[in-house]
Amino acid sequence: MIRFRWKNKWIPFEKVEWSGTDTQCSRKITVTLLHNPYDSTVEDLKIKLGDLVYLYDGTTQLFVGTVTTREKTVEIGTATYTAMDFMHHLLRSKATKKFKKLSPEKITAKICKDLQIKTSGLASTKVSIPKLIFEDKTYYDMIIEAYRKAKSKTGEKYMPVMKGNKVSVAVKGTDSGVVITQGINVTDATYTDTLDNMVNVVNIYNDSMRKVGQVKNKKNINTYGVYQETEKQEKGKDAKKSAKAKLTGITKECSIEAIGDVRAISGKSITVKEKATGLNGKFYIKTDTHTFENNVHTMKLDLSWKNTMEDGEGTSKESQKKELKNAAKCYYLANSTVYHSVKSCSACKGKTPTETTVQKIKQIKITQGTNKGKRKYKPCSKCWIT
Repeated sequence: MIRFRWKNKWIPFEKVEWSGTDTQCSRKITVTLLHNPYDSTVEDLKIKLGDLVYLYDGTTQLFVGTVTTREKTVEIGTATYTAMDFMHHLLRSKATKKFKKLSPEKITAKICKDLQIKTSGLASTKVSIPKLIFEDKTYYDMIIEAYRKAKSKTGEKYMPVMKGNKVSVAVKGTDSGVVITQGINVTDATYTDTLDNMVNVVNIYNDSMRKVGQVKNKKNINTYGVYQETEKQEKGKDAKKSAKAKLTGITKECSIEAIGDVRAISGKSITVKEKATGLNGKFYIKTDTHTFENNVHTMKLDLSWKNTMEDGEGTSKESQKKELKNAAKCYYLANSTVYHSVKSCSACKGKTPTETTVQKIKQIKITQGTNKGKRKYKPCSKCWIT
């Protein structure tokens, strides 16, 4: 039996939707209650934004979160409240942080301590990350990025989730124990396959933007043509392994409507036995919406054949600009102390400058004198646009 609680009161409801996705993993509920200020038999609840609300399956707590949106419709006689779990705070809060020689689980614990949020069941990787620097990033994306660093070594995919009011990080794709079978609990199913996500060539580049390797799927290239991606080579990272992980064939996805089971939530896997569309085997839940209405529980699941880990927000715009700038070509003269963006700069007229990258020239230091250890070259004030 599904029950909705606000403060210390069990509130009867018209309808509840409990939903989530396997990315941006803040689960939410949308609750529809009777509301009629002109009818004295209908209790006028004073639920406010920021109030805590709870959803239970019998005595098992499914959800706890804060009310973020209210909507009242006098004509229909209902009030609808949307609440998000505490992952919402990690998704909405940003900071600039630097971590050294810490595992993803320790980074997550430090992040949550900043927000005064407790943790429980952080997936153990035992991977020490040499350095991670974040500029104006959400706390959620910091956690994702830290665990993505570990993924290349452990081979596991990870997903932040809330356990009540505590942040947890789970191994993604674990079996929910749910089996959906045609003729028993399936009410509708659709199936699609597409080339839209295909990647059959991945080129590997180093810090100097030089191509140093490639992985490809020759069969897919011959059949469908080239769909290309890139992978950056980084210290302590198996770039070839990461590049292979980006190879993607035909994407198969499906949507199923079935009798509800609260174990079937995003990030878990289920078993499907559905002959009409050929959906048989293990699938990963990308999105789930559970609806409780008139004492009936139904669910709609978007499923995928492939278990993937989200990218998070990725590198900040400023960091991207910095990376591109550092990878840019530049030119310098051995007997000078400036570098140029083009060979045609007037300072290089009649001379043959050496080509390099901004990143490399920044590493050239003065070897003697009072300025020993400082950068030897600075950008030319005539040709270099900052």
